[in-house]
Amino acid sequence: MKVIIFGATGMVGAGALREALSSDNVEAVLSVGRRSCGVQHPKLRELNLPDLFDFSAVENQLRGYDACIWTIGVSSLGLDEVEYTRITEELTLLWARALLRLNPKFSFCYCSGGGADGPGMWARVRRRVEERLKAMPFQASGSVRPGFIRPGRGIRAANRMQRVINMIMAPVLLFTPLLVRVMPFLFTTSEILGKAMLRVVEEPQKRFILEMRDINRIGRLALAA
Repeated sequence: MKVIIFGATGMVGAGALREALSSDNVEAVLSVGRRSCGVQHPKLRELNLPDLFDFSAVENQLRGYDACIWTIGVSSLGLDEVEYTRITEELTLLWARALLRLNPKFSFCYCSGGGADGPGMWARVRRRVEERLKAMPFQASGSVRPGFIRPGRGIRAANRMQRVINMIMAPVLLFTPLLVRVMPFLFTTSEILGKAMLRVVEEPQKRFILEMRDINRIGRLALAA
């Protein structure tokens, strides 16, 4: 399988990239972003674009892939719905449609967020993205909604707010292996999440929306395989 990963400079994307590079089922990975992910590996190639909305000149480099793991995301704090929609919805769907056009037999995993069923603006936008992705004719697709994530060794959140949250939660996150067992609806690790996202694009799942319990179940099964 050849996989494209968006957002590999962030905590979730870095975890997905690490699991993809270590997987025997993945033969090649293309990291797409505005800057380098800082990782070197024989399987890995990078495509850095100053403007992610403009990729017409590099479309030929996007052919021949089997799946995409999308982890690009921004905080809604300080953004109105128009601004948040442009990054969260328009950019995601622009790439999803293009990748499906260039690779008709294609799979897609979208990283949403825990609480996306809520009443907030950000949740409403995330649900729209999920609904539109679900309606596309992918071979396999799904949306993961992670909550608290303990990053793997050497993985650091790119988002300042997420780094602050991780610092505050650090004493609790030390017990993540136990918390995943007793509170699987709330806690996971970047390793488990990365494995779960890979599994989404490897084979169709029973449901499109994967909440934390689903993420932990699928990711832990993949780790044990």
